[in-house]
Amino acid sequence: MTTAPDRSDPLVVPNSQHHVGLSIRGRLTVLFSDGETLDCADVKGLSAVRSSAEFITLPDGRPQIPVTRLMTHFHSNETGLLIQQNPARPNLGLLTGLQPGGAEALLPADVVFEQYLIISLRGSLYLNLDPLVMEAKAITTFPPVGTTFLSRTPTTFYDVTELEGGLYATEPGSAKPRLALASTSVCGSHVTHEIEIPTD
Repeated sequence: MTTAPDRSDPLVVPNSQHHVGLSIRGRLTVLFSDGETLDCADVKGLSAVRSSAEFITLPDGRPQIPVTRLMTHFHSNETGLLIQQNPARPNLGLLTGLQPGGAEALLPADVVFEQYLIISLRGSLYLNLDPLVMEAKAITTFPPVGTTFLSRTPTTFYDVTELEGGLYATEPGSAKPRLALASTSVCGSHVTHEIEIPTD
């Protein structure tokens, strides 16, 4: 019988991969450019993250390691909202230990991700050109089950059909934002549980 790793051990951070369940804390609201709003209260999802095998040491002595979001999925059964990761853009992040040291100082840590997403809603696809920045402070386990990642700023989305380059677009050109994501309270992506994926 294989013993589950101690997720509070900083040495589990390098070269690891995990899948977790997610839920939205607060009411997620889609704001359309024509003034319409759509509230989504039942948003749940999944995420997969991989960490680098190597870390660097910052000038102040703290360790920092790159992390890559491999998958993002959210859905609302009530509204039909579907949020996926844009495979055409890198979804990267950094985990930074709070104290100076080597790998043993990778926890506790602050984590920040830049995410590029595709929203499917009412037969149209929308994407963000500026990253949705999500962060969590002072996580003590990896994956950080029980932690809520909060967005730094509201994020606007464009209709894919109006962007030159489609999913690969990096500039809006003449396209106008068609919707934004916001919330009526603190909105965050809450890590609810780890999902075991067999490796054999």
